[in-house]
Amino acid sequence: MRDTTASIRIAVAVLLAMSTALHASGERRQVMAPGWGELSYIPPAAGTYTLPPIKSAPDGQVLDTDNSPLRLHDLMGDKLVVLSFIYTHCGDANGCPLANAVLYSTQNRISQSPELVDSIRLISLSFDPLHDTSQAMSELGALMQRGNVDWEFLTTAGQDKLQPILTDYGQFVMREFDPHGKHTDQISHMLRVYLIDRQKQIRNIYGVSFLHSDLLMNDLETLLLESAGN
Repeated sequence: MRDTTASIRIAVAVLLAMSTALHASGERRQVMAPGWGELSYIPPAAGTYTLPPIKSAPDGQVLDTDNSPLRLHDLMGDKLVVLSFIYTHCGDANGCPLANAVLYSTQNRISQSPELVDSIRLISLSFDPLHDTSQAMSELGALMQRGNVDWEFLTTAGQDKLQPILTDYGQFVMREFDPHGKHTDQISHMLRVYLIDRQKQIRNIYGVSFLHSDLLMNDLETLLLESAGN
């Protein structure tokens, strides 16, 4: 049986070391996504642009780290939400490790503002319920969470609960096979992170090229300014 705790600890250590090294050296590599380093341009300031609603954020039944069932919409509540789909043993640096690293950096920046802390919730939902049990997601959360930022780590009771959520969010995933036709631990997927407003509308979708803490923070602050103006 795969050692889930060891796998999570190794993955977290690698992504944090990679993030630190890239920021310290200022190095940019074509094979690495922009989110691992500094932006090569100055993004528009928060509040100088709008984020039109894309569509309503789908709901679904999930499990929290206590293995308690709840609805995704109930967890979103009246907060601004950043929702990422991940799995703990992803081996693609520009996949789940990138999402975790960007949310980790964003978490640190949110923690510096009481207004942001009270208004924002980060959610990481696994699309591998076979391996990513509630306990596994709890272990990941214990390693990733810092300070008083609300960051929820979720899974589902099984593929039957997960698949409708993936379908509704437009998340395509496929398990990889070895030469003998057996499932490996790796899953092919396209990185997507969703920005959801207090009315549970998707306001932005970040792929590999645009998932960056600077852009995410500006968009969150833009939505807060929008709410304050209404």
